[in-house]
Amino acid sequence: MLLPARIPSSVLLLAGWLAAGLPLFGQSGLSRAAREAQAMVIMGAYEEAEELGTMMAEYGRHDPQLVDAWLDARLALGDYDDAAELASESAERFEGHIPSQVRAIEVLRTTGRDERAGALLEALDELAKQANPRSLSGAELVALGHAARMLGAEPKLVMREFFQRAQQVDPETWQAPLATARLAIEKGDYALASRVLTDARTRIGPLPDLIHLQALAQSPSDRTQAEAYIGQALEQNPRHLPSLLLRAEHAIDFEDYDRAREVLAEVRETNPRHPLAWAFEAAIAHLLDRDDEGRAARRKALEPWPKNPEVDHQIGLKLSQMRRFTEGAGFLRRALEADPDHLPSKKELGRDLLRLGRDEEGWALIREVREADPYDVEVYNLMLLHDQLEQFETLKAGRFIVRLPPDEAAIYGPRVLELLAEADRWLGRSYGYRPDGPVVVDFFPEQQDFAVRTLGIPGGLGIVGACFGNVIAMNSPGSPGALGSNWESTLWHEYCHTVTLGATDSRIPRWLTEGISVYQEHARDPSCAGQMTPEFRRRILADDGLIPIAELSRALTAFSDPETIGFAYFEAYLLVRYLIETSGLDDLRLVLDDLRGNGVIEEVLARRIAPLEKLEEGFTTVARSWARELAPDADWQVPEPDSPLWRDPQGVAGLLRENPNLLWALSMHGEFLLAEERWEEAIEPARRLVELHPDFVEPGNGYSILARACRQLGDDAEERVTLRAWAERDGDAAEVFLRLVELDLTAEDWEALAWSAGRVLEVNPMLRAPHRALGISAEARGEVDEAIGAFERLLRLEPLNPADIHHRLARLHRGRDDALAKRHVLLALEEAPRFRAAHRLFRELNPPPATPR
Repeated sequence: MLLPARIPSSVLLLAGWLAAGLPLFGQSGLSRAAREAQAMVIMGAYEEAEELGTMMAEYGRHDPQLVDAWLDARLALGDYDDAAELASESAERFEGHIPSQVRAIEVLRTTGRDERAGALLEALDELAKQANPRSLSGAELVALGHAARMLGAEPKLVMREFFQRAQQVDPETWQAPLATARLAIEKGDYALASRVLTDARTRIGPLPDLIHLQALAQSPSDRTQAEAYIGQALEQNPRHLPSLLLRAEHAIDFEDYDRAREVLAEVRETNPRHPLAWAFEAAIAHLLDRDDEGRAARRKALEPWPKNPEVDHQIGLKLSQMRRFTEGAGFLRRALEADPDHLPSKKELGRDLLRLGRDEEGWALIREVREADPYDVEVYNLMLLHDQLEQFETLKAGRFIVRLPPDEAAIYGPRVLELLAEADRWLGRSYGYRPDGPVVVDFFPEQQDFAVRTLGIPGGLGIVGACFGNVIAMNSPGSPGALGSNWESTLWHEYCHTVTLGATDSRIPRWLTEGISVYQEHARDPSCAGQMTPEFRRRILADDGLIPIAELSRALTAFSDPETIGFAYFEAYLLVRYLIETSGLDDLRLVLDDLRGNGVIEEVLARRIAPLEKLEEGFTTVARSWARELAPDADWQVPEPDSPLWRDPQGVAGLLRENPNLLWALSMHGEFLLAEERWEEAIEPARRLVELHPDFVEPGNGYSILARACRQLGDDAEERVTLRAWAERDGDAAEVFLRLVELDLTAEDWEALAWSAGRVLEVNPMLRAPHRALGISAEARGEVDEAIGAFERLLRLEPLNPADIHHRLARLHRGRDDALAKRHVLLALEEAPRFRAAHRLFRELNPPPATPR
């Protein structure tokens, strides 16, 4: 048996094991030739499997399992015409063998022989009706399940009645768990697929097809783990085409098109005609705006089967994943022209239309998919989201349409519209672009609804906002999914994406659009974005700490690695800051203009700013200088994680005596002193920490230590000053803002109270305290309209003392609208019948009639 040189030794042992006559993953009863052919296919020796099949046919040895492996080899090598001929002959030769009939139909369909495949499927339907269900083997049940799906059976029924029954009939079969997992992945049920595959792998072993499915199940949520599985599959079979194609897909998603093409070239070494390899080549060409190349690659992809809907589906999907939704939708429509019942294309087109703001058409398509396939988890979730959106209230102003729950709309809806208008003016002027058509912004109180809107499936924890161009999705302020973030800053960030995506016709690299958005967040409010943490500083100064520009977009999608993705956002911001400070905003606008005109980012940067290598060199130098300028008098050393100093107060104190500027020791010493209730002693290291690094607001910062010490000592004035300094530097510090509201209210510092209450509302406008504080502050400052607005919003939040709020509103309306004032005072008395101030106000508003003389 001839084997290619690249086959690993572990698989050579497997081949020997199989050839010795031992069962192939529970498939007993196979001929020696079938066993050897299957082993060759598993290890990627496709040419040898093809030779063996041909030789055995010449000897007149006809075995359905051998033919099955022979077909696998021919398809892997791209011999589609020969595979179709063999499949047709197999169907005739093994007329009563259900698995052979189904396999023949599948091969004929994927090679464009629809008429012949249809005739066989019709005959198979009759054959299946005559079969005794009790006598069917596991392999036959799996085959009939595939046939049932071709005939339009409901997927969940197929899984239950065929695939799961096959597993019960033959627990050692490998076809049943693989069929179950493939179907679950297709329908977005990744959890089920992972469970089935994990169980199957313990019984079956490292079968490349199985490991590839494990990678596929992990791909939406954990690319690192998915890549690890791909590596494992390729260890078993370096020519495993599905795994290579998935690796190429990942590279496309990371905008690493050179790497993707390298992997696709590997695929074509084995199969020069692989439709998906050419479809991905077409997608890359269109993403690079080389449309002639894209059209040529698409023609190659369609050669084996001119009506293959998967070709245009994959091209459209890749374009849409790069936020090129209009172009993606065009290819998805082509896929549906080839096959109007191709549900994956119909689903993706529906989602694209929703992202383009074309809700009526998009939801109609999603509803069609739901009716045809009740099992699809993503579609099920989308329809739940549709029902939720139906309950939302819609606010409109200019080009903006905002949808959010009614109880939230009355509280912060007007502020959303106000902020969007402000962003439109500022960002539109900065980048010379304002969106065409309406811009839709949705706020979701349930994080899972937000995830379904953005990802199609629940999950995505850690993502607080998402932009699809003229459609923005947000977690509602103050909701668990918002993670305590400053929602105003997040909305500004996402709308900046709307501008940069529109300005470039969605041709902007991920690192550049994210970098500009963070840069503009920082420009609007430096406390909300673009802050250099100690960890970011350490990474910048490390020899290999900065992410190469060519890999930055990939790092921004490392959702399973929060540390990497957080640093990637910060580095993208620094890079944009460097571009603007060294070349100017006008040159950056020219870069965006060139990208819109089909420019490749490396070429555009070289033309407008500097070649990538020179740019990287200059950026690295400046970024490191910025890092060194941060707290220059401080010592940044940190002990190893296993150092006893982390638990040694005396050791830390001794370290500080030797080095009083050691930031880590100052923070730890202050925390140790607070833990020991040595309040006055904690003040000195806290103040030194603030003095050395005033912008440090991470856990253990000097403001936190100092404020807690002052609070315990009853020094409200010093605590208030400290918290104000902290609040000015940390836009997400809701607890700090709330405490500041208490202190400002006690001090009757009305201007400061308005500021601190406003800070709270930027994080969570659904809290009562800031609205009450804002109303009191405005009333004291004589801002009547502002006070009325604040108290009316507070009433919608069901305050603890509604009588007091109604009384305040009655006072504010008095003399302006006495009827409304009377209504509020009556409501106050309804809540608190013995409310004396309300009684007095009621008498004043309803004086007794004058006594006639």
